[in-house]
Amino acid sequence: MTFFKKNIFFILLLLLFYPLSLFANNPFIPSAGFDCSDDNNQFEFLFDRSIDMDNPTVYKKVNGSFREIGNVIAEKQGAYVIWEDKDFFKSTDFVWTFDKVTSKLSSSVLSVGLGIENLAKIPKPMSCMQKIFYY
Repeated sequence: MTFFKKNIFFILLLLLFYPLSLFANNPFIPSAGFDCSDDNNQFEFLFDRSIDMDNPTVYKKVNGSFREIGNVIAEKQGAYVIWEDKDFFKSTDFVWTFDKVTSKLSSSVLSVGLGIENLAKIPKPMSCMQKIFYY
């Protein structure tokens, strides 16, 4: 018997379940997040807790698709959540803070790094609403 005939069952299982594994860690399947905006800016954030409930991965919508930007670094249930944004600046440590009571998003600079970024582009605090994203 050939290799194919001996292992037909395992080959069929692999072909059946491999496409599912491509989507198992996909953060773009319905996920909870925030849609935040003001007169000049609009940000959409998505939180993926499928891999690690204590250290969720954060995604931000950039040019129509979600891009990984960092992780949640602090959270208090019913009060606030703070996450890093490694995409906003390249050498400056930048975080977003969402106040769960007032639904306000604000930002902070933790360290300036090389000092090459224009810190004037940091948005003012803005209003947010929770949202379920379907993609």
